[in-house]
Amino acid sequence: MMAAGRGESTGVKNSEPTGQIVRALDKALRVLELLAQVEGDIDLGELASRAGLPKSTLVRLLNTLRVHNVVQQDVKTRRYRLGWALIHLGKAAERQFDLAKILHPFLEQLAKATGETASFAMLDGNHAIYLGQVLSQSIIRGVPPIGSDLGLHCTAVGKVLLSAASHDHIDHLISEYGLPRLTEKTIVNAEHLRRELAEVSEKGYALDNEEAEHGGRCIAAPVRDSSGHTIAAISITGPTSRISLERVGEYAEIVKRVGQQASETLGAQGVSVP
Repeated sequence: MMAAGRGESTGVKNSEPTGQIVRALDKALRVLELLAQVEGDIDLGELASRAGLPKSTLVRLLNTLRVHNVVQQDVKTRRYRLGWALIHLGKAAERQFDLAKILHPFLEQLAKATGETASFAMLDGNHAIYLGQVLSQSIIRGVPPIGSDLGLHCTAVGKVLLSAASHDHIDHLISEYGLPRLTEKTIVNAEHLRRELAEVSEKGYALDNEEAEHGGRCIAAPVRDSSGHTIAAISITGPTSRISLERVGEYAEIVKRVGQQASETLGAQGVSVP
């Protein structure tokens, strides 16, 4: 997203659902939120009253959550509490926030070296999501919305993350979600996208050439963990007037170098920049 001035919106996505929601899942998450407010455990009747759900519906939800160890039930008292699986999920989420802290100095370095907004994104299902950002000091600048869904086929960070996926996974995503057109430059042909992803793997960086938004370009490179797996993408975003096609190669080398440095900090060894 291109913006002018320093008082623009942070770009955090609205908490209200913009599409059709899965009602059973929505109810289950509300039940978990209620359990999180309880000190100790709670019986079925009280939980049903607080949730505003019939006991029969609540029992089905709780039984499903128990299968996944998200909820526990005391065998003697039959009362419910949060399950141990949430500890695992919480630790996983904590690691992602730790990653944001680790990568922030590299975003600062990248923004300073290029003069453009630097961000990092991670894969989230069938899309990418920006989780960290350092804004450009220029009045006209790229402001990718933190927390918003990013298409994998039309953004630089998305292409980097998608290029690390298996061919079967890529085929599944294309088949399941398609390649929606956002601009006249968006890649909407599956074979074209596969060729593009092969080039990303070969060159070590990806380019969004006004494919997600008119007037903006983005260059991204991978961030790898100690196993050599791509876990994030680091990028710069700016107007086409500054990130010209003639300077893409120059900027790409900077983004790749900073991505490599970040990877080495995370323990990646023996993974050279293409």
